Amino acid sequence: MKLCTFKTGREQRVGVLMENGKILDVNYGYAAALKAAGKAKPQERADVMTPPCMIGVIESGEEGKECIREAMAYASKNPDAAGPEGEQLLYDTDKITYMAPIPAPSKIFSIAINNRQKYEIADLPDGPKHPYYFIKVPTCVVGPYDTLEIPKEIGNVGSESEMAFVIAKKGRFIDEKEAESYVYGYTVHNDLTAHWLRDNREWIVSKRSAEEGGDKRLTYAGRYKCYDSFAPMGPYLVTADEIEDVNNLDIDAWLDGEHIQTGNTRDMFFKIPYLISYLSGAHTLCAGDIVSWGTVQGGDEKHAEKRKDIKVKFQHVDLGKGKVLTTEVEGIGKIENPIKVISDDMIK
Repeated sequence: MKLCTFKTGREQRVGVLMENGKILDVNYGYAAALKAAGKAKPQERADVMTPPCMIGVIESGEEGKECIREAMAYASKNPDAAGPEGEQLLYDTDKITYMAPIPAPSKIFSIAINNRQKYEIADLPDGPKHPYYFIKVPTCVVGPYDTLEIPKEIGNVGSESEMAFVIAKKGRFIDEKEAESYVYGYTVHNDLTAHWLRDNREWIVSKRSAEEGGDKRLTYAGRYKCYDSFAPMGPYLVTADEIEDVNNLDIDAWLDGEHIQTGNTRDMFFKIPYLISYLSGAHTLCAGDIVSWGTVQGGDEKHAEKRKDIKVKFQHVDLGKGKVLTTEVEGIGKIENPIKVISDDMIK
């Protein structure tokens, strides 16, 4: 299934993409199916199993998915049906406003340097290899067609096209062998990054004596990763059962139609089950948490032809000079975000 969060007017709802290309309101759709079947209190039951909130839908688990399938079957056979109180069930996609599938996640984990070609040549600390990650704030999140606001004072802001996976249920200390059951689905994400700001403003050298190991240059993933609108996502949350091989999906990005990134999820060094187990060793994972798998940089030899289209090096992409950023993950979807340059007087 391809689920989405959408707005009609000021009301936020959860929908599912039908075979006819329309969006079905899963809450009213399931309530209508229950009413037609003669079930008592159909709306109250639908509010529990298919609530108008994506995290609630995720928390309803496999039983909730089956309820959505019942709603889809009913709507397919009854395209003119309405909800228990006459509510609209089906929408044309151009009549709704897509939001991010999870507009306000409790946590967004972003896996850093997970591209195999980069990880294997990086200088790493002694000891076992392990993932590196940072946490983006929820207010970064915008929808698949929302405007990206790029402060002109922060230098070049780059594209980091990624596939994100969404946690299905609460867990801590999750065994890697059981981790796949914690994946609800996948979505498209672009982890916008202010490269100039990171390199020129977001670091400090901590002075230490020779006995303490000498001076240390420190940097933290703060505002250069976390400006508002720096995490466009969507348009759909594709349930895990829809994807045959998550480890072989192309990822691409374009700026005003010019190809700026290409790669494949097979390039990821740490795979999803290991990441879930690793993250849960430090953090309680909750339904609706988002883990962005890491960006692609060039792809392997199978992407040689696609790489010929890319004229600008990854670190030199400047979104502030463009008008539309397009990000696509094969089988998951495509997001297209207009770009607006704004001012940030805090940058000096």
